[in-house]
Amino acid sequence: MPRQMKRTRTLFSTPSPGNGMKKRAWSRNAYLILTILVACSMLLLAGCTSPARIPVSREPDEAWMTMELFDVQTKERFSLASLPEKPVILYTFTVSCPVCTLQQREIAALVTGTNGSVVSVGLDIDPNEEPDILKDHIRKNGFPGYYAISPPEMTRALVDRFGPGVVTPASAPVMVICPGGDAEILSPGIKSSLFLASSLERVC
Repeated sequence: MPRQMKRTRTLFSTPSPGNGMKKRAWSRNAYLILTILVACSMLLLAGCTSPARIPVSREPDEAWMTMELFDVQTKERFSLASLPEKPVILYTFTVSCPVCTLQQREIAALVTGTNGSVVSVGLDIDPNEEPDILKDHIRKNGFPGYYAISPPEMTRALVDRFGPGVVTPASAPVMVICPGGDAEILSPGIKSSLFLASSLERVC
């Protein structure tokens, strides 16, 4: 019994000055930690509720349609907007890309099979490509359509419009452009001429 009473007096006795200083130090630390936690929570909430920063093109939306291109075969200047009022198969490639060549053959089969009712435009996105090398590549394979080396500003405008897949030749980038202005990039991978034909019907 005496031991219990002594313990009770110890628990409820007035803290010594040393204990008071420790308690005040603990209180300051707890306040600091609480302040940091509140600040972090506010930052997290701000990050969740603020709109994401989406890169905005400096070019107007229609820049890729009106940008001037140079046909390496005819040596004439043209733009996508200046082409006849027909569905357009637009694709990017490089001469050294074997996947691109396979895709070009499917596009050539489509254009030939539709008797000119579809226009194809191939853009070589290798800025160091020589026009004569591109021309030899076209003649060697008998590819129809317009062919140009894509100016850097055209390539950037296409990326802004269709995404980074445009500059990934191994994915065989192909875009369908309708006479009314609707446009869509097709799924990655080699697309057969039949798939391209059905995509034209679906998009246009």
